[in-house]
Amino acid sequence: MKTYDLYGTKYLSLALARAQIKDLAGILLEERDSTYHSGVYYFQGDSGSEHFILKNNIDPFDGEAVEQAFADYPVLFYVNATNRSLELMGMLKVEGGFSLLRREAF
Repeated sequence: MKTYDLYGTKYLSLALARAQIKDLAGILLEERDSTYHSGVYYFQGDSGSEHFILKNNIDPFDGEAVEQAFADYPVLFYVNATNRSLELMGMLKVEGGFSLLRREAF
């Protein structure tokens, strides 16, 4: 069963969050730029399997939060289609300053 987790951080900038993820989980996120993702965002993986997206919580079209329920988290980290949800949660939450906002399993 694949898990889809959403993490947020209130205290790290996008660049600092990227560095934390690399240091704690060894995930190297590649910089990309897209209007859909509000400019610069970071990605790693293959969208057909486990992949990660780190982005600002801003909708480029209306300036509102992408994740309205978590508007007080300016930076979001999506962990998609993973089999190692608990392992990553331990790394990110304990030392990384990330909060688990949502978990869905399919």
